[in-house]
Amino acid sequence: MLKAIIVDNEEPATQILQMLLEKTGQITVVGNFLRAADALSSLKATKPDVAFLDIEIPDTSGLELANHILAMDSDVEIIFVTAYDHYALHAFRVNALDYLLKPLLPEDVERAVRRLIKRKGLAKDFAPESPLGANIHYFGKFTVYGPASKKPVKWRTSKAEELFAYLVQNLEKEVPKWRICEALWPEYDTEKVDIQLHTTVYKLKKVLASANIPFDLSFSNGCYWLSLPQAVIDKVEFDAHIASSVPVNQSTIARCEQALSLYTGDYLEENGYLWSLALKAEYGQKFYKLASSVVKFYMTQGDYVRAEKTLSSILERCPLDETVHEMLLTCYFTQKDRTAFITHYHTVWELFQTELGIEPGMSIQTLYHRLLKKMD
Repeated sequence: MLKAIIVDNEEPATQILQMLLEKTGQITVVGNFLRAADALSSLKATKPDVAFLDIEIPDTSGLELANHILAMDSDVEIIFVTAYDHYALHAFRVNALDYLLKPLLPEDVERAVRRLIKRKGLAKDFAPESPLGANIHYFGKFTVYGPASKKPVKWRTSKAEELFAYLVQNLEKEVPKWRICEALWPEYDTEKVDIQLHTTVYKLKKVLASANIPFDLSFSNGCYWLSLPQAVIDKVEFDAHIASSVPVNQSTIARCEQALSLYTGDYLEENGYLWSLALKAEYGQKFYKLASSVVKFYMTQGDYVRAEKTLSSILERCPLDETVHEMLLTCYFTQKDRTAFITHYHTVWELFQTELGIEPGMSIQTLYHRLLKKMD
C-alpha cells in the first residue's frame, strides 16, 4: 500500500480526494494538511510515497512546496491538484508525475494512481482489490461482475438476468412466487409460467456458480429468498451515503459527492423492465434532491466551479428543468462569464423550441434579461 499526503487549504477538498484515493485500494492517506508548513514538518514522520498538492495554498504555492518536498526527499512523487489548468506547464517543470483538475473525477484519480504505480514499478504488487462477492450495478444498465473479474457476467437468457435483477432488488426478503411470475411473465397462464420460472431459476443458479459468485437462493412457503454474501451493490451504497449525508454541509459533502458519482444513469434505464419504473422514478428524485442540495451548498461557499459541474450532471438527466437552467445562468453571472451566460441562454431557447415547440418560461426569460443588464 502506497502512502500519500494531501495539502489543500479547503478541508472538503482533502476529504473528497482522500475518499477517491482510498477507494482504489492502493493508496492510504497518512496526512491531510491545510498549511504547507505543517506538511513539511511532518514529512520525516509520514514518509509519503506521493504528495497531492493544491497549487494555491495561502502561506506559499504548491509549486514552491513541491520544491521543498523534493529537496527533503527526492523519491516523493508530486501530483498537483488545482482548478486552474494554466498552471499545468509550471507543474511539469518541477517534474510532477501528474496533474488533476478540479472538480475531481474518480476516473482521473484512478488514472493518476495507475501512473504512480507504474512509475514505482509496483504494478504486479498492486492489483486492484476486488469484492469477495458479486459487484452489481443498477444505475444505467444492470451489470454483474464476479469476484476479481473485470468482465461482466454473461447470461444464458435475458429472463435469467431479469430474474436476478428482480431478486437482488428484493435482497434478503421473502418474495412470493406469484409476484415474480406477475412481474416477469404477466402474459403466461399458471401452468406455463411455473415451467418458465423453474427453468429460469435453474439457469440463474448455473450462471452464478460458473461466475464463482457466492449466493443462497432458497424456496419456502411459496416464496423465494436470495442472499449474496459480501456483494457490493451500487444502489445500496448510494442509499447509505444519502442516509449519512443529510443535511449537506462541510462534514457531509464528501459523502454526497461519492453518492452522486455512483449515479451513472437512471435506475435500470437501459433495461426497460416495467417492474422497475417505480424505483426508477424514486431514485431519480433522490438524485435530483441530493444534487440540488449540493449545488446550493457550493453556491453558498462561493465554489461556482463545483456548482456548475453538478448542475451539468443534473441537466444530463433533466434537460428541460428550468430551475436548474436558472441556477446555471446564475453561476455564469456570478463568475462574470458573459460568453457562457449568453450562450447557455440561447442553447436553452433552442432546446425548448426544438423539443417542446415553445419558448422557455417567463421566469428564466426575466432572470436572463435582468442579469444581462447588470453585466452591461
